Amino acid sequence: MLPSPQEKERDPSVLRKYAEHKAKQQGRKVAKKLAKKGAKLAVKLAKFAAKKFVLLLGKVLAWLVGAVGLPVIGIALAVIVALIVISLAWSFMFGTGDGLEGEDKKIHEYIVQQANGTVNMNSSLERPYRVPEKLIAATIQLDAFQKNDDIKSVIKKMANALAPTFDYGQYDEWKEKQVTVCEDGKCNAGPVKRTSNMVTKLNHVEYWNGTTTFTYTPKVTPWKTSEKITYREEKYKEKVKETYTVTVVEYYIEYETRPYTVTEYVPYEEKIAVVKLDENGRRYVEYITVTKYKKVTKTEYKKVPVKKAKSREEERVREVEIEKVRKIEVKTITKTRQQYFESSKSTITDYATFDSILNSYGLGLTDKSIVEANYMFMGGTIAYTDWLQTMGTGGSFGGSPGFDGTIIPGAGVPPQYMPFYRSAEKKYGVDWYVLAAVHFVETGFSSHKTMVSSVGAVGHMQFMPATWVGWKYNIGGGLVSSSLDITSPAVIAAGNGYGRDAQNDGKADPWDMEDAIHTAAYYLSKNGYAKDARKAIWQYNHADWYVNKVLSNAEKFKTAATYEGGGDTPPLKPGSFMRPAIGPVSSPFGARWGTVHYGTDIASGGKSKVPIVASADGTVSRSYFSSSYGNVVFIKHNINGQAYETVYAHMTNRSVSQGAKVKQGQFLGYMGTTGNSTGVHLHFEVHKNQWTPNKGNAMNPALVVQF
Repeated sequence: MLPSPQEKERDPSVLRKYAEHKAKQQGRKVAKKLAKKGAKLAVKLAKFAAKKFVLLLGKVLAWLVGAVGLPVIGIALAVIVALIVISLAWSFMFGTGDGLEGEDKKIHEYIVQQANGTVNMNSSLERPYRVPEKLIAATIQLDAFQKNDDIKSVIKKMANALAPTFDYGQYDEWKEKQVTVCEDGKCNAGPVKRTSNMVTKLNHVEYWNGTTTFTYTPKVTPWKTSEKITYREEKYKEKVKETYTVTVVEYYIEYETRPYTVTEYVPYEEKIAVVKLDENGRRYVEYITVTKYKKVTKTEYKKVPVKKAKSREEERVREVEIEKVRKIEVKTITKTRQQYFESSKSTITDYATFDSILNSYGLGLTDKSIVEANYMFMGGTIAYTDWLQTMGTGGSFGGSPGFDGTIIPGAGVPPQYMPFYRSAEKKYGVDWYVLAAVHFVETGFSSHKTMVSSVGAVGHMQFMPATWVGWKYNIGGGLVSSSLDITSPAVIAAGNGYGRDAQNDGKADPWDMEDAIHTAAYYLSKNGYAKDARKAIWQYNHADWYVNKVLSNAEKFKTAATYEGGGDTPPLKPGSFMRPAIGPVSSPFGARWGTVHYGTDIASGGKSKVPIVASADGTVSRSYFSSSYGNVVFIKHNINGQAYETVYAHMTNRSVSQGAKVKQGQFLGYMGTTGNSTGVHLHFEVHKNQWTPNKGNAMNPALVVQF
């Protein structure tokens, strides 16, 4: 949405505004005073880095003149020079502590304290990502120029903003153990027992000038075997034969004569008188003989059997169990192994976070160049302004848009709008994906019900009527009279408006899709898109969040699209590697200038916009801007079971993002000279298995590619 007139290019430079304010406020006295202060500081620092001081001062001034032009008032330029000198000098002293005493020394110590507080200094994982105190000192100078805040609160706020964020993960470095016990030649293998050992590892870290992602591949150590010999005693019973003597008793019968008493009754006769009666009844005595018995005892003898015993000694043999003790060898075999993780890391240099922080302070390009100069003056390594020129607007935005081949949009971008985006891109030099992103952010690709905002912005791309037709017609709040024909090219020309008649049908209508998209492209172009895309998009809504939202979506749309054709490309080589670009080989693989050149360079041969294509089917493993490789794409391949990783460096732009699946011959970007490069060319590398920082797997591309 366009809320205000944009008749003049906006320069959000804090430094310039401050300088002009001071110049207007106090005239030459202020200029002389600041210049004198800057000169004193410069002299004070001459013994430290005089040559570097002069070079950086010249670089910043060159950037200032190139970016915003010479200030209208000569006094302001003098003030700016003085402020640059002061900024470099104070950054150096507060960043290093050199030459400081008293309260200034305490400020330096506070900066160091806050820098240490950006990470856990007790963690070896976090310490490498500590925010340098020199960077904090370099970034707070401009904030100090425009605000009267307590310096410590400024330092703390900046340190917190620059602090890295860490993402940790838990990984199981388990240990396995198996114990086998052998006794008497018999072995009993126990079960494999696993013990979990969770460890914390750093997965991802985002810091002020990039990101690092760690990948952990699980590996298992070989079994490690140890033996231990011990002995134990064991009691056991054993049967043995023993001789013993027993007394044997034998029994027999023997007859013996033994007396015994016999009682008998022996008869005898005895006469007894018996009184009888005769016939007359008279009694008479008659003696009669009677037999009587008398008891007689006598001894007799008889033979009787008698059981008798006799004994003898006899030896016998018997089996008996006896208890014995034996020593047994016990061999304990212990096998151990454990899981460990091989780590690899992918580091991407990206100043988007840093840029967002500086944007939140309202710093312009000149201010940003001074921040970089401050840090470099203290010996810091930074390629921020290079990044701004190539990637600082979200990719190759604002560079040299226009792809010659066919573009098939990815999911989310309505394909029916592509002809409008691309024709506007061709005519006004604004990337199609940025136009698509503005369209998406403003009206959801024209899906909003009314497409009239609460403040009166209208149409597919949400222009205020006064911006469309000209601010001379403004009746308040960017609105115009309802009687005014805002679609008339003549009315628009008279009002110096932005509305475009894309179809040459005599109307420039904000409700016509093609007219609206062409007008958005024209508006961005007039606001310096080719020079600073971020600044141009900022003019559309005057908000950094809006710029970031547009550019983040633009990056998604750009990398999700498929690019086909687009200039001369080498022939395909299915099943192997093809040449990644046409052009002569300017530097082969091997020794060069006392070092090793780990790739093959292909020159443009004097042609412009030479397309770079994927050498084989694969997956994009990295796509980022590197201070050395520039715009670079890494692709992993698998050809006939062998893994490779190819590298395409120094490109003008990048049309694919990390994780994308690419086909052989697919467009990756145009040949360029970004990063550490001398002249337009493609630096092409082939690595067996994968790329490593020491280039240990690099191989001569000529072994797999026919150049």
